[in-house]
Amino acid sequence: MVWQQGTRLSYEDFLEKHKIVVAVFLALFVILSARLFYLQIIRGEYFTVLSDQQHTSIVIEHAPRGEIYGSKGEVIVKNKSSFVVLYYPFSQSKIPAADIIDNLEKILNKEIKAEIGSGHKVVKLMSKLSRNELFRVREKRLTIPSIAVLEERSRDRIYPEEMSHVTGYLSDVSPAELEEIEEDGYKAGDQIGRGGLEQQYDLDLRGQDGGWRIEVDAFGHQTKMLQYIPSVKGNSLYTTIDSELQRTAYEALRKSSSGKGAVVIIDPKDGAVRALVSVPAFNPDFSNTRQFERYLRNEDLPLFNRALQAMYPPGSVFKVITFLSGVSENIVNPQETYLCSGSFTLGNRDYSCWLKTGHGRISLIPALANSCDIYFYNIGLKIGQKILEKYAREFRIGQKTGIDLPSEKKGLLPTPEWKLKKQKSHWFKGDTVNMSVGQGLLLVTPIQEASIMSAVANSGILYKPYIVRRMVDPDGKTVYEHAPEINGKIDLPDSAWRLVRKGLEAAVKNGTAKMCYFKNLKVAGKTGTAQNPNGEDHAWFVSYAPAENPEIAVAIIVENGGSGGHEAVPVAREIYEEYFNLAEKTKGD
Repeated sequence: MVWQQGTRLSYEDFLEKHKIVVAVFLALFVILSARLFYLQIIRGEYFTVLSDQQHTSIVIEHAPRGEIYGSKGEVIVKNKSSFVVLYYPFSQSKIPAADIIDNLEKILNKEIKAEIGSGHKVVKLMSKLSRNELFRVREKRLTIPSIAVLEERSRDRIYPEEMSHVTGYLSDVSPAELEEIEEDGYKAGDQIGRGGLEQQYDLDLRGQDGGWRIEVDAFGHQTKMLQYIPSVKGNSLYTTIDSELQRTAYEALRKSSSGKGAVVIIDPKDGAVRALVSVPAFNPDFSNTRQFERYLRNEDLPLFNRALQAMYPPGSVFKVITFLSGVSENIVNPQETYLCSGSFTLGNRDYSCWLKTGHGRISLIPALANSCDIYFYNIGLKIGQKILEKYAREFRIGQKTGIDLPSEKKGLLPTPEWKLKKQKSHWFKGDTVNMSVGQGLLLVTPIQEASIMSAVANSGILYKPYIVRRMVDPDGKTVYEHAPEINGKIDLPDSAWRLVRKGLEAAVKNGTAKMCYFKNLKVAGKTGTAQNPNGEDHAWFVSYAPAENPEIAVAIIVENGGSGGHEAVPVAREIYEEYFNLAEKTKGD
């Protein structure tokens, strides 16, 4: 086509004159096309789901949590069924919601405090119906339309108090927590594990919630059910805990003079925890918040896991490390004797022995067996602070064991640098004297002492303590299996291990731990009395058996129990009788 000059612009002139406008339109076309491609192709599925969510709501059905089993396959924690009453507005006939509630209250003979509001949403009216209440509701089902009775599951603990610090408990997720853990799938109204295995393995135990997808109209009213989404049960845990041994340790400790303390029992061959007890304990099945608040106000701290969180001076059980450091470094001659007159003077300060009349002249093995403080004051000064610190560090004092439970404390291994920084004071020889017998600034936890005694029993391997041996999914498939982990190896001369074992066996045969002597079981152990500036001293006993081929290592502390030989040792005796089935055989001993 030929354009007439003077009447119309040529095509080229038009483009030249309006090229900016054309460019803008072309750019807009490209942008809109790209945006349309992004929305429909790239993010199409997302917006489809989002659109679907905007006209539906979900009524949650919480997934059953996985069970927890003991070392012999016995159930420790399982699920029990209970029943809830739900109000469904879209199944309602012409009966007002208030009338339905009134009718239900008459059938159950109790007040229902649930708020229905505008009556356009599914509402939980009641939970934890008794079996009798369930039958009454179902019997009158036709007279109360819009009501459904559904099953839900809660925790059923076979040994609630005995196992409370191992299993932990459940409580609702708080709004503050939800901001931090929402990305892990937690929602308002969910429960979360607190303490013990329930907390440590919460994401594994909790499963995947299901529920009912319900259609919502433009006014937000729920109109009909669209889909039922089944929940998926959580994984189950198979633990190393021997439930009978756990119960025996709990009862023995509960009957002690103070009724407070901790027991930890470990297999020296791989670090498996056979029992972990803290007393006083609590019942994890809190029926109401008032019960939980009573636990919080209790001065005996039943919610506090003493086995992992309480830090005590080790007292004379630390003499095992002093003994090994002196022998291994060839500083201490096992045959050399020191005179114990009952007191020891360093500078202008006197240090006493627990036996006021003294032990007389005494050498290494009898000194350990009879826990002579004067002997260990003398060799502690010879060994010196640096070597004592070195060996304490090798036994991981001041470090967490890494057990698969939450909130473990690491204790305290004081050093001259630490003392100068924290207390603005230099390290003196008196500090070394105190350290040699486990007093002063040293602090340990019962789980650490069990780990130390386990390492003595197996000649220096510090296994990482563990409770969960394997994890199984709802189909019975093993999804995790524990392999023993080593926290460290303590490389000492065989002669040092032999000597310390000889001393520990002597302590039980004719020393401070003789209340744990059996004719048909050789136990090796060390008592301790830890000074307590806030009250009565604490009683320790750490041990293992059989001495020839150890199967379990045991650490016991009785808070405010005084003498380890009189308070902690009897607890150990009951444990060994149960584990080795000795009760019938040793009644006359």
